[in-house]
Amino acid sequence: MSKYLLLWLVAILSISTVVSAQEETSVPWFENLFLATKLNSPLEQQLASAKKKLKEAKDKDQGKEEAKATIELGSLYFTQLNDYEKAMDWFIRSLVVEDSLQLNQERVFTYLAMARVFEVVGYHSKSIDFLVQAVNLNEKENNPELLTFILNETGRANAAYGDIDEALENFELALDYARKLQQPDREADALFLRGNLLSKKGNYKDALAQHKEALQIRRVLGDRDKEGKSLTEIGELYRQMKNEDRALANHIAALAIRKSLVDERGLAETYNNIGSLYFRTKDFKRSISNLGLALEAGRKAQDQDQLKTSYDYLSQSYKALKDYKRSLEYREQFASMQEFSQTERNERHLLERQSLYLIDKKELQITNLEKDRQQRELVIEAQQKEKRNLMYVIFLGTVILALILFLYFLMRRTSRKLKELNATKDKLFSIIGHDLKGPLNSLTSFSSLLLNHADKLTKEEIKMLSADLDKSLKNLMALLENLLEWSRSQTGSIDFKAERFDINAVVVENLELLKSIADNKKIQLRNEAQGEIFVLAHRYSINTVVRNLLSNAIKFTKEGGLITINIALGKVVTLAVQDTGVGMTPATLQSLFELGSKTSTLGTAKEKGTGLGLILCKDFVEKNRGTIHVESTEGIGSKFYFTIPAN
Repeated sequence: MSKYLLLWLVAILSISTVVSAQEETSVPWFENLFLATKLNSPLEQQLASAKKKLKEAKDKDQGKEEAKATIELGSLYFTQLNDYEKAMDWFIRSLVVEDSLQLNQERVFTYLAMARVFEVVGYHSKSIDFLVQAVNLNEKENNPELLTFILNETGRANAAYGDIDEALENFELALDYARKLQQPDREADALFLRGNLLSKKGNYKDALAQHKEALQIRRVLGDRDKEGKSLTEIGELYRQMKNEDRALANHIAALAIRKSLVDERGLAETYNNIGSLYFRTKDFKRSISNLGLALEAGRKAQDQDQLKTSYDYLSQSYKALKDYKRSLEYREQFASMQEFSQTERNERHLLERQSLYLIDKKELQITNLEKDRQQRELVIEAQQKEKRNLMYVIFLGTVILALILFLYFLMRRTSRKLKELNATKDKLFSIIGHDLKGPLNSLTSFSSLLLNHADKLTKEEIKMLSADLDKSLKNLMALLENLLEWSRSQTGSIDFKAERFDINAVVVENLELLKSIADNKKIQLRNEAQGEIFVLAHRYSINTVVRNLLSNAIKFTKEGGLITINIALGKVVTLAVQDTGVGMTPATLQSLFELGSKTSTLGTAKEKGTGLGLILCKDFVEKNRGTIHVESTEGIGSKFYFTIPAN
């Protein structure tokens, strides 16, 4: 059994120390329940309070509080009345509530309580069985602090069983785990219990080291009660090691703490320890003085073991002082107390045997509860599995439906896009056919005249034909250039990678390029931008936009007109090209940037538009994260302006 338990504990120690989010553990609450000397009010009042708490929890349908109140009632019958059968009844009732509501945290504490009952009645193997069940259940809860407490409880149970080596291994595991999880209170408990076992084995030196380490931790934590217990154990170890001075110093330190806590049982123990030390050093007067104080505290605490110790040493001390009368009185009281204790022990032993018989019968009840719980868990697991499968089916159906809808809308959008592309293609071919037809017809006519009538044409007529031919070729080149740029943009051949550059320099370059054309029409070009103005955009495409806007402005401005370029710097850079040209009607403005719209008109010098220039400008500006706008009044002029990111 012990090896099986050890394997379980080692396996659990390998669990990740990451603690899942859960409510605060109730280890201090459970520990306090089983401190028999820590009642702050009469037993009847404690029982009434616990029963009232139980009734309120039932009335409010608070299962968790009901389970805790039931455990508290069981602990009172266990610690105060020694009625183990009744205590077990309450613990079984608690288990029924916990099983029905799946209160695993509370069920762990119920198993721990049952383990203590079986330990007290001498059924140690069954006690350890319940501790194993607590370990298994706590593994599911992943509560490290509680696991460390269970390890210490298991060590205590093995020590009571007489398996000292197994108990030492339990405490060692608890110690390692407490240090890993930084639980100093549990670490101190493991050190203290381990020190006691080493002392039983006669290994006083190692036991002393364990108790001193536990004492240091308890002082840091400010746990005065356990500090006093550690000092007492250290004092007794020094006594066993024949070092009376250090033993006395530690007992006096423990005495100060127990006085501050008004711990009558602890005071009785400490005064007895000090009295026995003075007896050993033959300081009988001091021995009697301390033993008298121990007797007074022992009577208040009703601690028979301490009272017997006090009577025994008082009898021996007075005998050493040759006060035989008093020695005999205390010896008779000691004998009477010992006889009473023996009778009580016999009665308790008989009660424990009877309790063991009755509790053993209740084991079947606990086993049936466990079987019912396992059956419920199987049913719940099957229901959860069925629910998960249903959720998977619903999820899969939802995904398939969403996929079908997505494909449907994708096909609709693709179909709509294809229709738009076909319409765009038709419009594009219409534009190309229309705009190419004019220049090519002109070229054909001019070439036919030159070929067939060159000898009949005058020098001035040939010069005029050459000028017209030049215009047709330039229009054709402009159309082809815009068509090529637009095609590259639509097919993704242009990488619109932004770079930092001076947009005013781009304006100046294009003004120089188009100056001769403007001069032919006596148009004034005015750049109102001053200095360097940096933007973050694709330089080549922005250069194309500026060139197209300037070319259009020159084309639609009459002789002697004015074209103004202005650049404004704010959150974005705004470049405006304003002319004093022919302007546009509202109807023309509305469809100006739409592919295939019949907005292309002749320039003031009969220049032919390409139909793609403004569409190309809009596309390039938007790909540079900008916008393009136009304001125009027929007969007055137009203003084109676009924005691009500033740098």
